[in-house]
Amino acid sequence: MTPSSSQSRSHRLGRPDLRPLIDALPRTLALAGLALGLAATGQVAALAEPSTDPSATLSPSRDQRPSAAVAQLKQDTPLALPPLPETIPNAVTPPQGGIVGLTPGPAEELGVGLLQPQDLSFLESAAWEDNSLAYGRWLSSVALPLYVGPGGDHWGWMVNGWLMINGFEPLAIGQDASFSMVEAQPGLYSFPVLEQRADGWFRFQYTPAGSAWAHMDHLNGGSTALAVQPWDAVFATAPQIRFRRHGLSQALRIDPSPSASLRSLVVPNSRIRPLAVEGDWMRVEVIQPVQGCTILPGHTTEEGWLRWRDENQSLLIWTVNADCSVPEDE
Repeated sequence: MTPSSSQSRSHRLGRPDLRPLIDALPRTLALAGLALGLAATGQVAALAEPSTDPSATLSPSRDQRPSAAVAQLKQDTPLALPPLPETIPNAVTPPQGGIVGLTPGPAEELGVGLLQPQDLSFLESAAWEDNSLAYGRWLSSVALPLYVGPGGDHWGWMVNGWLMINGFEPLAIGQDASFSMVEAQPGLYSFPVLEQRADGWFRFQYTPAGSAWAHMDHLNGGSTALAVQPWDAVFATAPQIRFRRHGLSQALRIDPSPSASLRSLVVPNSRIRPLAVEGDWMRVEVIQPVQGCTILPGHTTEEGWLRWRDENQSLLIWTVNADCSVPEDE
C-alpha cells in the first residue's frame, strides 16, 4: 500500500490523516502531543499525560533514588505484559521509503544504544537481503507495548508492523506515518534508545520528533525477540567507523586519556578500524590517506586511542557501511 492509497483509505473511513500529528509529536511528550492534536480535531477528549517524574533519568539525585530493597524488588519481579488488542491487523512489512533518518546528522542525539532484533546471525548469510528481518522488515513480527513513562499508563502497541494507539484505528508503520530509524549496520534498521534505567525502563525514538517508553521484560512479546544493544557493543564489531563531524582532524593518543601524549592527527580521508573499547575511548587502527577503499601512496598505518563519545555521552563517531577489508593499493 502506498502513502497515497493509505491517505485515501483514511478519508473513506471518515477519519483525519494522522500522519502530520505523529510526525509532529514532541520528543519527550509523544502521547501528550498526539492527544492535543486529536482533541483539536474533535476525535478525543483527552489522553493520559506522560510521566514527569524526575527519577526517570539514569542518575537520579540521592533523595529521589528508591531504597535498595525496593529497587531490587522492581528488578526481580517481571513486569506483566498488558493484554494484546482484541483485533490485530494482519502483519505488514513497512516500506523502506517510509523509514527516515537512516544516516543521522552530526548534531542528532542518539542516546545510549539501539533497539533491534536479538538474533542478528542472518546478516552473516550470503542471502541476508532476502531475510524477513533485514532492513525494517523485522517490525512485522514484533509485539511491544508502549508507555507514557516509567511505571506510567500503557497507551499502545507496536505490533505486526502497526502502531496501535489505544482507542484509535491502527497506523501502518512507514505508510500512515513516517518512522525514524538508523542504519548502524548494513541492512539493519534500528531505533535509537535515548535513555535506559536500571529498573528496566527505556525510552526510544520512533518518529522524527516522537519517543515512547518500553520495558526490558517485554522484548519477547512477538515472534522476533528484541534486544537493547549499547553503543560500545555496536561500534566494537563495526568493520569501519568515521567521525560524525566532517572536515576536522581528530587526536589519536597513545593511551585512553585526554592527557595522554598525542600520537598523530586523524585526517578526514582516513580508514579507522575499531580494535577495542574502554569506557569512552576506542583503540583503533588508522590508515591514512585513503580514497574510499583505496589506500593512497605514502600512507601510514598506526594504532592508538580516540574518543568515541564525549563527556556528555554524545556520540562522536558513526559506522561506515562499506567493507574495505581487502583494499586495492595504488
